[in-house]
Amino acid sequence: MASGLGGLLAAGQKTKEQAKAGMLGAAKLEAQKDIAERGLKTQKEAGEQQLMGMGAGIGAYAASGTATAASATAGAAAAAQGAGAVGTAVAQGGAILGAIAGPVLIGVAAAALLNKLFD
Repeated sequence: MASGLGGLLAAGQKTKEQAKAGMLGAAKLEAQKDIAERGLKTQKEAGEQQLMGMGAGIGAYAASGTATAASATAGAAAAAQGAGAVGTAVAQGGAILGAIAGPVLIGVAAAALLNKLFD
């Protein structure tokens, strides 16, 4: 009876080791799958952010000529009103910001729509 019990215990140990190896294999596959999914999610987010930056850049580029003209006009108007160098610079900066803001926002909005469209 002792050898029969020992054989049964050995068979049980072997079965336990096989089950443990199977569970470890499944856990490794699950971890690899999670890592791959996180990588894809990160790449998708990076692509979306890149598209948003590109949209803002295109908007700024499109507005650059308008901003230069607005800056010159604002500077001349401030100088004509007797504003000092700081006042003229502030007027020019405000004019540039005002001229660029609209096209940049349009570019970012277009990029956001593209992101949603190809989501």
